[in-house]
Amino acid sequence: MRERVKTILLFLLVFSSIYMTQKLWMQLPNQFLEDLSTNEAFSKSYVLSDMITPNKYLLNFGNTFHTILYYESQNSIWENSRAIVASILGSEDITIDEITKDQYLKFQEERSLVLYLPEQMNTYILAKMWNVKTPNDIADTIPNINEIYIYLGSKDPFFVFSDNTNFILVQNSSINNTLLKNDLTHIKESGNYNIYYSMREGYGIESDIYIPSEMKTTMPEVYVSNVLGSLDEDAKDRIAERFLDKSIDYIREIVEGNGSTFYVLNDKSLKLNANGTLEYFQPLEEKVTERNLYTSLSTVAEFITKKESTIEGMYLESIDEIESDSNEGYRLTFKYRISGIPVLLGNRDVDDYIEIEVFNNHIRSYKQLTRREMNQGINTSFEHRPLLSFDVLDKNYEFLVKEYLIYNNSDEVNEENIRNEVLGAIEDITLSYYDPNLKDKSEKLIGVWAIKLNGKTYAFNAYTGNLVFEK
Repeated sequence: MRERVKTILLFLLVFSSIYMTQKLWMQLPNQFLEDLSTNEAFSKSYVLSDMITPNKYLLNFGNTFHTILYYESQNSIWENSRAIVASILGSEDITIDEITKDQYLKFQEERSLVLYLPEQMNTYILAKMWNVKTPNDIADTIPNINEIYIYLGSKDPFFVFSDNTNFILVQNSSINNTLLKNDLTHIKESGNYNIYYSMREGYGIESDIYIPSEMKTTMPEVYVSNVLGSLDEDAKDRIAERFLDKSIDYIREIVEGNGSTFYVLNDKSLKLNANGTLEYFQPLEEKVTERNLYTSLSTVAEFITKKESTIEGMYLESIDEIESDSNEGYRLTFKYRISGIPVLLGNRDVDDYIEIEVFNNHIRSYKQLTRREMNQGINTSFEHRPLLSFDVLDKNYEFLVKEYLIYNNSDEVNEENIRNEVLGAIEDITLSYYDPNLKDKSEKLIGVWAIKLNGKTYAFNAYTGNLVFEK
């Protein structure tokens, strides 16, 4: 009898151990210790072509039949489209014409694909990043682009490159777009997508902003945590060794009263803050009197490959020119996606996921919010409420009018024109996650419709329409 009791107790102990271990890993961020404290996570190279990926894809099936994709994990749209865009940027057999915005909008009634880049990029640099040896006259005709249209109908292939002001039509009958056509057909026949229409079709406004008319899909429930606060001293030391390129035995360590850890090696420094941010700094070693974007981007790609723990989901969001003590450089800002959907950070002290200051071959500063998605495993669930479609605009119409009038310093409302003015001023509508960044552990992200109006972003709860964030 006593042996039987021992067996039962042993069984319960083992079962409890397995259960608690599973619960522990359910509560830790993805790639927890592997990402931040070992070298195995750094075997994947972050090449220049990884930096620029579309923020979203517009698929035009013909007439007024459209959808928007925020990621394309089930197909090869990005791989196939990047290949043919690179071909056209390097082709010697092209014709170039300037067209009007109205002509461009009519093209979107044809079978086609539109790539929306998150940042207006220098066309020449973009071509070089995509391994085009000798960029052609497109780079001179339209020096910067943030939107690329690819015709996928039955006629000869053509492209439109746009910076939202200029629209350049490029033709080359020898381009093979068969793979992209197949992608478009496959997605249409699957029926697994949401229906969108343009402001032009829905409201009679000359705008290429697209809004959903019907949302069939929903968003996964996502929880995130700050990583640094969960690391032990050995793991933090390994991070310091990686960033400062020296054994911890040679690095001076200072632990502050708030729990932050400061590492110093000669003129280099690394701070692991209790709020989950990592800050690296190294002063410039020599004057940089002329900035070079391609060199700077290459330097950033190499630095991220060596230092950054999680590459998946990162994307370049903005590039700004900076100057410091007569040195010329760039500030690069990176955002990240979860399940392919961009994340908006609500922390006023942290602008974005990663911010880098680069001066050609030198990284002066690197700041990262170590926010990670928690591994929900087989327990990943979806919201059961339906996502709002165009009614997010209806629910917040009066609010948007008010904000529009404040921005334009006006209190006069012409009821006949104000609707078209406000809707026409909308710069973008994007499905996103909002991270309030109020909790160190188990922060649930909020699904939102992010609407840009007059240079400001308003995030409305994607299920209720309530305003949750503005910046």
